[in-house]
Amino acid sequence: MSDSVERVRAALAAAGHPDTIDVFPDGTRTAKDAANAVGCDVAQIAKSIVLRAGEQVVLVIASGANRVDTNKVAARLGQPVKPADGRWVRDVTGFAIGGVAPVGHASPPSFGPVDRGSPSAGGRGSASPPPPRPRG
Repeated sequence: MSDSVERVRAALAAAGHPDTIDVFPDGTRTAKDAANAVGCDVAQIAKSIVLRAGEQVVLVIASGANRVDTNKVAARLGQPVKPADGRWVRDVTGFAIGGVAPVGHASPPSFGPVDRGSPSAGGRGSASPPPPRPRG
């Protein structure tokens, strides 16, 4: 397994999560690919979008069914953001575009809680199934 997937596995284990990473030979590069592989709706896929605010990483976790509006992100942050190029994403997160996980970053970002979703697990062909729905 790749080093990036192992970083995600270690981060999940350190947070007390069970090892639920699956690897899919056909890949999970897009939200649609991931949904097909995991067996869920595209809206249940948690995609990680990396933007730049100068040299600061901006990690946006969004439903696979939604597009990220960078103008809204910039307004929320109070500073301009722009899409990050692939080399910069790999340099600052340790992941390639299409496999950015919400945990296990080379330089851990700060971000808010993620609702139920199925995030990437560090590789273009890996994913973790959605966590169980909270009882209540």
